[in-house]
Amino acid sequence: MYVDDSDNEFDMDMGGGFGGFMPQQSFHMRYSGRQRQFRRFYSAYPIAAYQHGNKMDANYGGKIFMPPSSLDEISQLEVVYPLLFKLQNDEEEEQGKKPRTHCGVLEFTAEEGRVYLPQWMMDTLRLSPGSAVEVINVALLHGSLVKLQPQSVDFLDISDHRAVLENALRRFSALTVGDIITIEYNGREYRIAVRETQPSPSAINIVETDLSVDFEPPVGYVEPTAQSSRASLSSADMNGRSSIAKDIHKQEESIKNEAANLRFQAFRGAGTRLSSGTERNADSNKPASLRSYASSATPDAGQTTDNSMEEDTPVALDLPIGTLFFGYRLVSPAGSQSDQQDEPKFQGQGRVLRQRRKR
Repeated sequence: MYVDDSDNEFDMDMGGGFGGFMPQQSFHMRYSGRQRQFRRFYSAYPIAAYQHGNKMDANYGGKIFMPPSSLDEISQLEVVYPLLFKLQNDEEEEQGKKPRTHCGVLEFTAEEGRVYLPQWMMDTLRLSPGSAVEVINVALLHGSLVKLQPQSVDFLDISDHRAVLENALRRFSALTVGDIITIEYNGREYRIAVRETQPSPSAINIVETDLSVDFEPPVGYVEPTAQSSRASLSSADMNGRSSIAKDIHKQEESIKNEAANLRFQAFRGAGTRLSSGTERNADSNKPASLRSYASSATPDAGQTTDNSMEEDTPVALDLPIGTLFFGYRLVSPAGSQSDQQDEPKFQGQGRVLRQRRKR
């Protein structure tokens, strides 16, 4: 005997139907008349209370922790694999229906009399820690289609949401219509509601099946209309550029100004003589920046420095762009020969090697 998501029982014979539908071969059923069914009550606790290692990742899946005794009992029954269970809260009832969901089993390592559920299952079944929950072994049809609805527009920030869901659904064994599951991606939690399943209208098995996923618009999402887009464009034209456009324009202008200041300009400086002779208005012809550097870096003749280390330390020469520097003007020390009158240069007489013949 197999129980689907609506508590309907199906009898199977070797040559007949299966209550209106045929079971899939992937069930690997062994037919021997009516099958025995696993059905027990346990105390439900969230996975956060699990004390045998850190299992917080199980909160983002659809599998539970059961005690080892349940495995011993299930191994003696002729059940359908993979193991699927229906969880039901018999103490709560709304509009004549009891809260229920479907799940798989992750480990048989829980304490006797306890089962550990993901937090979203505790919320779906409206269970508090220690409440009684009924665990029933069921067989579900393999799903072909599921329609999901994200509960926040933040889900649209994921670039490849289908790949993220494909990876997240590997932690689930079954999906039930009305459940709001929780998945994790990049350190953030996303809540997704199950709106529709096929071929079963209430719950499906998603283990080793080719499942198509469809999406409804997220909760709070408003699709822009043509009129609203036109109104936004007209208001932007009336008010001029938006604040973002103005900021971008200011940044572009500042970058252009900096590039213009740093651009090389040839022959912008004044000429400087290489000879040591007298210069007429030499200081007036030099650029102000060069005179300032030369005056600050060249000491006066009578200037003395107390710190000898500073005299030996070279001074960094920082000239404006486009300025050529050929050295400082020579300043002779006091009392040198350069202060006396310059002697005439080249006083010798010219001589030739061959004497002229007298005529």
